[in-house]
Amino acid sequence: MKRRTASRAHPVRRRPTAGKGASKFQVRHSCPPDLFDPKAYSHAVEVQGGRLIFVSGQVPVNAQRQLSSKDLREQVGKVYDNLETVLKSVGASFENVIKTNNYLTNIAQTGVFREVRDQRFAHVKTRPASTTVVVTALVDPEYLLEIEVIAAVPAKN
Repeated sequence: MKRRTASRAHPVRRRPTAGKGASKFQVRHSCPPDLFDPKAYSHAVEVQGGRLIFVSGQVPVNAQRQLSSKDLREQVGKVYDNLETVLKSVGASFENVIKTNNYLTNIAQTGVFREVRDQRFAHVKTRPASTTVVVTALVDPEYLLEIEVIAAVPAKN
């Protein structure tokens, strides 16, 4: 494993907050040089002067709570569609996601999960912190995954 000696901290993203004397909204993504570089996520994400949004775990169902598909790739896509809908409803997007918690039921299919995840975050300049856990089952045995996210946006006036 190759170690880097220089800092791999991502640039600080600063967004001005309205109002005089208001603190600045800052998000800093970093990967310490003494740890491996995970490429797809950040080891740490710091938020200052912003608003945190906690999105409940999303599963592969439509608005009528019907399963979208039994295929994992399609389920991952539907979960990310649902996450995007929730984020948009509060004025956020995948660019604001600072942490993901991923729950999969089959470790052998993590490659498919990663492919779809990487496509959804391809346009994002910085990587969120991330945890992936393999579980024996979710609330419905047909659900192959569930994903929850935390996003950070500037504080409201």
